[in-house]
Amino acid sequence: MFLAVGVGLGSLAGCGDPGALDTRPPLPLANVSLTLRCPDAAFADAIEPMVRVWAARTGATVHCKREAMTASDDSDIGVIPVGGLGEWADPGLLAPLPTGRNDIRANDHPFQWSGLLAPYREQLVEWGGQAQAVPLAGDGFVIVYRADRVTEKTNAADFRNLTGRALSVPTTWEDFAVVASFFAVRDKKPSLPPLPADPDRLFDLFCRVAACFDRRALNDLELTKRGGDVDVLAFHHSVKTGKPRLNSPGFEEAAKWLAGLHQNKCLPPPGTPDDPIAALVEDRAVLAVVSLDQLARLPRENGVVSAKTYGLAALPGTWSVYDGGVKITASTPNYIPYFAGGRLGVVRTRSQHPDAAFNLLTELGGPARSSELVSSPGLGAGPFRAAHLDREQLLLWLGYGFDEERSRILQALMRQFVGQTVKNPTFGLRGPDRIALTPVAAEAVRKIGTGVVKPADGLKQAVDAWEALDAKIPAANLLRWRQRAAGLN
Repeated sequence: MFLAVGVGLGSLAGCGDPGALDTRPPLPLANVSLTLRCPDAAFADAIEPMVRVWAARTGATVHCKREAMTASDDSDIGVIPVGGLGEWADPGLLAPLPTGRNDIRANDHPFQWSGLLAPYREQLVEWGGQAQAVPLAGDGFVIVYRADRVTEKTNAADFRNLTGRALSVPTTWEDFAVVASFFAVRDKKPSLPPLPADPDRLFDLFCRVAACFDRRALNDLELTKRGGDVDVLAFHHSVKTGKPRLNSPGFEEAAKWLAGLHQNKCLPPPGTPDDPIAALVEDRAVLAVVSLDQLARLPRENGVVSAKTYGLAALPGTWSVYDGGVKITASTPNYIPYFAGGRLGVVRTRSQHPDAAFNLLTELGGPARSSELVSSPGLGAGPFRAAHLDREQLLLWLGYGFDEERSRILQALMRQFVGQTVKNPTFGLRGPDRIALTPVAAEAVRKIGTGVVKPADGLKQAVDAWEALDAKIPAANLLRWRQRAAGLN
């Protein structure tokens, strides 16, 4: 799409002498032309009106295109997934954030850099210690459950008789499996949606579970005490050696958990339509892990999602967790955030107008426009600013179709999702080889979740596949990628 704004139209200057000169100062970017690429159609639809307003105010011309950015194209600006930063930054294709008078990180800049959530401010926009991106969207996940099934009196009584506990929404992945197994046996059919067909979504789900088993949540003081251990933030790979960690104890626990869902017939067979919303609506699932873009598709009655039918809960933690290599039982559910989704805006080093390009990105990711994006449910744009989670900003969450009380619950679930008090979160694959690594790991996870291989064997297959890919890359490059992907310099 082509967006252009002309300036200096004397006939529109206003009242007075028609022959008078237009003495208004020229718009600051009247001679600037930029090309922006955003391959996500829905996100492009949302930001293009914002780009038009910025162009009209500054005088710039912006060409918005819907193709993915390539290394050889004419892009000034690209909208990329959070995990895509390394593949652009490592070969030096991205411009760093400006400094000096245009420094968007300055305390008095309207972008309000300090208002970003710490993972977006400190890790996800950086590569090699240099900030090279502007956050435009986070992600978000919740548990949606069939409230009519979970609160039904007969189900509750039978669950208590069987387990000695009350039937309630699970707060740990272990309890999630217990509830899912109960309904699978009771209904004599699967109680969960199928495993995601998309490799990225499948590996994402597996990693969110594994993160909670992998490490104990640490606060600032506890993290400081472990400052000498650089692997305290390692997840998919060791940052000391660069080697895969997919067969470490936390991932093994997640693999056993997934295999247990298959053994207890909680999961439908491969090939079943994998839309979790359809599975919930059609009574093919009692529980489901749902992303924000999927959540927006829950059916509504008179504009409101039925409270009697659908309930919301936070992503669970775990009771079991590995702390320093030792398996312990947590006193409260151990929840570790996994930051893997969302979008970044980046500027190419080839751009002739990098300051203008960053000025546009700060408009899109700034407090006002980012609130508009977060409040558009179909985008699945999760929070990346503290203000998005402010209790006074409930309006941002009303568009999902819940009444006021449940909208407040949704906002609270997003506060829990980002886990601001957890100082050792995990991060998705961010290296230049992310696109190669994800599908082979997802294939192994799928084999575990469908009973084709045992958990340990499946993880070994994933590690072997990753090491075979690693063997094609110089060891020094690999170690640099692993360290930078973990947020280290």
